[in-house]
Amino acid sequence: MVQLSTVNRIIKAYSLVGFCVAAYALYVEISLENYPDFKPLCDLREYIKCSPAFISPYAKGFGIVRYIFGEDSAFNVPNGLTGMLFYTLSFVLSCSDSDKLVNIHYYLTIASNVSTFYLAFVLVFVVQELCLVCLTTYFINAISLLCVSSKRRELLSLSVHHKPCKGD
Repeated sequence: MVQLSTVNRIIKAYSLVGFCVAAYALYVEISLENYPDFKPLCDLREYIKCSPAFISPYAKGFGIVRYIFGEDSAFNVPNGLTGMLFYTLSFVLSCSDSDKLVNIHYYLTIASNVSTFYLAFVLVFVVQELCLVCLTTYFINAISLLCVSSKRRELLSLSVHHKPCKGD
């Protein structure tokens, strides 16, 4: 089994990378909104472009929040901002090996992967573009789930092996 300290370092590393990717996504989205001639670095070819994803209605509030709270709601924030918050929380939660905090981290990571599947579906079937920034985020979220699941399993294993018997 991998040591908890190693898993925590990996979680911190992918959280930093994920934060940077999410910050870039936010930068591109804001730039596209404010400067019509803006050409992001992630628009590599005719068939590999992130711009369509970042100007679509799904780029804010996962395309869902606007129906619940309205287009101008404070909750209808760019997905990049939500990602930055998630990766910050992931980094902070990796500093603890508390069962409760690891479970919170685990369920947050599951939620991020559910949103990943949803957004990947939207990217393929609605936006119909290949967005490298999006794909990178999906990959980071998958690694996130693997690492946090591994950490949780390791902690469960340690607690099972170190629980005192009732007779002790």
